Amino acid sequence: MRKWTQMGEERDTIRAMTPAFAVARPKVWDSPLIFASPHSGACYPDSFIRRSARSLTELRRNEDAYIDALLSCVPDFGAPLLSANFPRCYVDANRAPDEMPPGWAGASEKLTARAKAGFGVIPLIIAEGEPIYKDPLPEAVAALRMDALYHPYHAALRALITEAQDSFGQALVIDCHSMPGFAPMGARRADIVLGDRYGLSCAPHVMNIIETAFTARGLSVTRNYPYAGGYVTSHYGTPSVGVEAVQIEVNRDLYQNAVTLKAKPKPYQKLACDLADIFEDITTQLKSKSLPLAAE
Repeated sequence: MRKWTQMGEERDTIRAMTPAFAVARPKVWDSPLIFASPHSGACYPDSFIRRSARSLTELRRNEDAYIDALLSCVPDFGAPLLSANFPRCYVDANRAPDEMPPGWAGASEKLTARAKAGFGVIPLIIAEGEPIYKDPLPEAVAALRMDALYHPYHAALRALITEAQDSFGQALVIDCHSMPGFAPMGARRADIVLGDRYGLSCAPHVMNIIETAFTARGLSVTRNYPYAGGYVTSHYGTPSVGVEAVQIEVNRDLYQNAVTLKAKPKPYQKLACDLADIFEDITTQLKSKSLPLAAE
């Protein structure tokens, strides 16, 4: 097997994942909302798979599968959609740029527990705790991946936020994800988990509008448990400057077969219709000037 020190395959992998993101823009952007899907990338080139200790199925279990497809309706309602093209197990766009593996250049002096465990911005293990790579990952890959994938994704998100602020005086980032249907101890999770960093990243009335839109369609909702929002929510959600952020986690049990990872046809179609109604409701309500996003 070729060694990781031969960086040609790393560059081949990155080229296959480029461009790093896609933006679906509405014909008329008339809402301060921005939808984002940082974990739905599903590009797994052979140059990556050959070096992985995990099967493609194992790697794909870490995707927010189908979330970008379920969000594809939002440009019709006047809001853009930003989607990452690279998979989460290769670069995690919902991590801080200094959440590097311990000892790597650029790593924070106060590493988060997830970075120490291998769940940082350059993941070394997948959710099941298994190593992603057959051989140790050389530190040199970090700069390549960050420059080609991570930084362009966040530059695109910042540009959309700036554009929304210029147009509407405010911005609301809706960062969308999916989650396993059941907790580790076996209890089924709620259909939807909304995260606002315990009230820090979003005004209460905005959260109430979002939650009501989901519960009105019969979906169960919890807030901030087990997910309060990741890097995107905490970094960009600053109501004092007119930028708010909410993380939405959708229970994969609603639409995906946990074994085959394929969509369950009828449940998927029902959820897609429900989400279209929900997102139309949210964007319609929050484009109203009587519902300012910025905190008072």
